[in-house]
Amino acid sequence: ELLDTWQAQLPPDAPNHFALNILPTEKEAFERRVQKLSPGAEPLFPMVPGRLVAVNGKPVQALDEDVRSERALQRDLGLTWSERLPSGNQLTAGRWWSAPQPGALPGVSVEEKLAANLRIQVGDRLTFSVAGQNREVQVQSLRKVKWDNFQPNFFMVFQPGTLTDLPVTYLTSFYLPASQERDLIELARAFPTVTLLPVDALLSQLRSILDQVTLAVEYVLVFVLAAGFVVLFAGLQATLDERVRQGALLRALGAERELLQRTRRVEFALLGAVSGLLAALGCEAVSLLLYRLVFDLPWQAHPWLLALPLVGAVLVGGAGLLGTRRALNSSPLRVLREG
Repeated sequence: ELLDTWQAQLPPDAPNHFALNILPTEKEAFERRVQKLSPGAEPLFPMVPGRLVAVNGKPVQALDEDVRSERALQRDLGLTWSERLPSGNQLTAGRWWSAPQPGALPGVSVEEKLAANLRIQVGDRLTFSVAGQNREVQVQSLRKVKWDNFQPNFFMVFQPGTLTDLPVTYLTSFYLPASQERDLIELARAFPTVTLLPVDALLSQLRSILDQVTLAVEYVLVFVLAAGFVVLFAGLQATLDERVRQGALLRALGAERELLQRTRRVEFALLGAVSGLLAALGCEAVSLLLYRLVFDLPWQAHPWLLALPLVGAVLVGGAGLLGTRRALNSSPLRVLREG
């Protein structure tokens, strides 16, 4: 359901293919071919692998431990440059490229969450190791990035002219309906060095994995439910002698068997209903946290969870009556005489 909700909020023409490792010699021809197949395709973004090695002249190995644990410091990042703010990006601090001043460092724009994790602010100096060379830049802005729009997104966007002298490849994303699969095959044949990643196939694999995980979780929940009933019966058996004596005493004082039966029915039904209600509330709370705080998706209530209190009342009520039936079937005279 979570995957379906996420896919439903995507536009129908959201990019469903990525193209990687486009060589500079193929850039113009590939871009023309893709624009012909998908007029709304994203522009080609240059990409150079590089690693952040220092912040304000301080090596990353000397940063605080919680900062060093950031995964972006432990791998190469895809570095790009762009004259304009990429679509799906929003400035949250600083401004886009200002006119270069004599002697000033080139600029870089940093994704806001990464900047917060690395304690980077506008004006800080960053040093990157790129193709065996160190390049120092100054943070000019922070950006909020919409990562789930299936467009090329980057942690670091450099000011144009900063990395243009380095070996570069290009990437882009585009939408192609399933009816044009033949065009995709021809595109792959025309550009054999380009890596084409179909998003739909990746999502199908992800859905298959999620289905298997869900099935495994359902099996675990069945075992947990069975264990819960075992614990319930064990608890009832532990207090059965006391219930038998209480029932015998009440019947000796004039209580009717039907009244005692109804009392036990209400007791266990309420226990099951409260358990079902707590389970429903807990499920909705976890669902709300996942949708709104983790995945930032619109959340909807699940009315079918209202059936859990009723199901709990029936199951626990039936199990409780079954486990304590001896308390009502025992002879009051014999129980009191033995007690």
